[in-house]
Amino acid sequence: MIFEDCQKNRKLGHTLIGFNESQDEHKNTVCPTHPESPDRIQKIKEALKQTKVLEKCHVLTSFLEIDDADLELTHEKEMVKELVASEKKTQEEINSQCENYDSVFMTENSMKVAKDGVACVRDLTNRIMANEASNGFAVIRPPGHHADSASPCGFCLFNNVAQAAEEAFFSGAERILIVDLDVHHGQGTQRIFYEDKRVFYFSIHRHEHGLFWPHLPESDFDHIGAGLGVGYNANVPLNETGCTDSDYLSILFHVLMPLATQFDPHFVIISAGFDSLRGDPIGGMQLTPDGYSHFLYHLKSLAQGRMLVVLEGGYNHQMSAVAAQKCVRVLLGHAPFPAQVKDPPKESTVTSCVNLVTCLRNYWNCFDYFPARTSLRLAQWPIVNSKVEFKYDPNNRPADTGEIVQTDLITSNFMASDSLPAGEMETFIYFNEGDEAHFDLEEDNHPEKPARTRRILKTLQESGVLDKCIERNTERIATDDEIRMVHTKKMLDHLKQTETMKDEELMEEAENEFNSIYLTRDTLKVARKAVGACLQSIDEIYKKPAGQRNALVIVRPPGHHASASKSSGFCIFNNVAVAAKYAQRHHRAKRVLILDWDVHHGNGTQEIFYEDPSVMYMSIHRHDKGNFYPIGEPKDYFDVGESAGEGTSVNVPFSGAPMGDLEYQMAFQRVIMPIAYQFNPDLVIISAGFDAAIDDPLGEYKVTPETFAWMTYQLSSLAAGRIITVLEGGYNLTSISNSALAVCEVLQNRAMLRRLKNEKEQFGKPHDIQSSCIKTLREVCAVQQNHWSILKGFQIIIGIVMDSKCINKNGKVNSTVKKSTKAATEPVEQRTSGYKTRQKNRRRSAEAASTTTSVEEDVLEAMGNLKL
Repeated sequence: MIFEDCQKNRKLGHTLIGFNESQDEHKNTVCPTHPESPDRIQKIKEALKQTKVLEKCHVLTSFLEIDDADLELTHEKEMVKELVASEKKTQEEINSQCENYDSVFMTENSMKVAKDGVACVRDLTNRIMANEASNGFAVIRPPGHHADSASPCGFCLFNNVAQAAEEAFFSGAERILIVDLDVHHGQGTQRIFYEDKRVFYFSIHRHEHGLFWPHLPESDFDHIGAGLGVGYNANVPLNETGCTDSDYLSILFHVLMPLATQFDPHFVIISAGFDSLRGDPIGGMQLTPDGYSHFLYHLKSLAQGRMLVVLEGGYNHQMSAVAAQKCVRVLLGHAPFPAQVKDPPKESTVTSCVNLVTCLRNYWNCFDYFPARTSLRLAQWPIVNSKVEFKYDPNNRPADTGEIVQTDLITSNFMASDSLPAGEMETFIYFNEGDEAHFDLEEDNHPEKPARTRRILKTLQESGVLDKCIERNTERIATDDEIRMVHTKKMLDHLKQTETMKDEELMEEAENEFNSIYLTRDTLKVARKAVGACLQSIDEIYKKPAGQRNALVIVRPPGHHASASKSSGFCIFNNVAVAAKYAQRHHRAKRVLILDWDVHHGNGTQEIFYEDPSVMYMSIHRHDKGNFYPIGEPKDYFDVGESAGEGTSVNVPFSGAPMGDLEYQMAFQRVIMPIAYQFNPDLVIISAGFDAAIDDPLGEYKVTPETFAWMTYQLSSLAAGRIITVLEGGYNLTSISNSALAVCEVLQNRAMLRRLKNEKEQFGKPHDIQSSCIKTLREVCAVQQNHWSILKGFQIIIGIVMDSKCINKNGKVNSTVKKSTKAATEPVEQRTSGYKTRQKNRRRSAEAASTTTSVEEDVLEAMGNLKL
């Protein structure tokens, strides 16, 4: 049976924790206070018990014994024989034997302990691959990633992760990703799989051009595999100490996740060395425990969540325990707590990433964003240094690790939020029953019709997902004061007049006073209920700590085209904008992120928050050089916000060929997630229009339900998981319901159980990423790097011709464009006047060059004879 058949109907299961309880029999008899000691495991156990995390896991301490033949799958027979012989030697003879190795110690029981560790990882791997569990953490010692096929090394006897990989192969996996986060390079793992394309080994480690142990040239960026495995080995050497969350997360988004997503593994193994954490006496880095846990969260989106974490190093025992606890929380389905992304990544970190990319660029098209070596001369790339430096002198080798007193090291205490709550995590589904009272009086099959929400709810019910959620038929009606947080009194009063109009008057009003709007006497009531459902979702998710609740709000009419003063584009009130303001005023949300993936730009949402630094509006949309609805609105890459809000509008305006999964994934990895992490919201709202979905009659894009699910999972890493998804557009009933189902599954499972690709795609020619997408992303990043330092140094400008009226030579918005200085706290009527004047001017010039007048006409024409 091929692996494709084994992964259908993947379900959530246990999180396994494995301990090799014999581990306290493996000690350093020469240095009793050596940091690689049994106390490491004990501190992790205490942390998991203290925060009630362990009781949520399935704990294993007994495993099937392994024999020498198992070990010989990854190690040479002579090595195994030599190590096993130590069981019959005296301690003095064992110490003498260890002098033949680099940084190794043993006792007469070490072989038993090491074999128990290998048995643990193999057992956990087998259970995860058999779908008996979702994931697992092998809390074992001795560590393993320095041991190669011929010799133990660096406190490591047998290579645990290599043994886990072999078990995964035996269980049907065909591609395995190993990510090594230990501060030391796992040269043993690299050597074992260096010519094996089934394993992608990715390591982030301190190198300092060879001055840091293990002092090897092969630890540098230029070692990318050999033979059939060329292109399947990646090293990011950190060449200075003090690297922070900013450095590590830059590597995650710019290099690791694009590679990992394209490799599409069947199983993920983390070599979890915690000596990269701040406070480690050996590592010298400043990665936080929360920052560390974000790696696990994002990598858990791969392989349908099949992940095994294996303990490696970590010599501040208390800090390692804190990080281990946060990692297990993520394995259990909780979102990580926010990381610290304040300062830009170090220039040396960016240099290492760029150097690695130049080596891998021709093997992985996820790096098409970057130029090939031959085209570097055409690029303005601030950091290019492909020279390999190796500074290590064996005559000046530092002393081996010795005594470390744990009480002298810094510690980190758990917060109350670290303990797991007793209740289960919940997903709420909201809808405004009665929305069928809002319909087109003239067109029976108008695309924005009541069947949209009905079909979604029916699909959720038939799939069984709705039964696992908490369903709310909201009766809440947004008040005038709540709507007036965003919209003008004049706009609201105008809409109130429609409640007493006759049908003929309503049709005339819609035709003469609005753009792409239809009206009934009940439209205002239905629109109030749509807003009310969003506000109720805000109230209910804030009743519990962040991450305990999330929500999917299935309401109509949609909202993101509604500006502060005008309804348009099927939208009456701006549902997400009112919800964002409500969260700020009533629940003290400091920073709200609105991500809009509707194929149309949410011009109304952007206008409302264009000068507000506390609300970030990010949009991925079809632009077609300004000729796609809404025409004439500020929605290009250089429309970044104004005044205090400059930089908090982020537009990814696609033009050219129809975009699909790869383009949206690249936009997220290259633009959306890095900027969102630095913005650090405490609430995320998704404007979830599904008209970019495959088969939508207007959008004509090709985004699959799996990518909508994947984007939801990525965004759920923010704000500690406090996220609300609100329906916007989408006009193919099958596409919209399948996409909403995929999103709901992620919200309910807190996991990505769908795969982004079909198995048959893997070994053919990879799909090319649209060149127009790459051009757009380069333009976006060239401008946004001036506002978000996490982008600095990674940007390549090739053939970008910026509008001289909008952008100066440094990528900054010209001051002539920034005319408005009104504060975001002023009344709505006052703070939109300057913005509206510029909109009007742009709209006139755009409409003069286009025959398209409304989104409604485009939709009706595109739908034609389409059967929904």
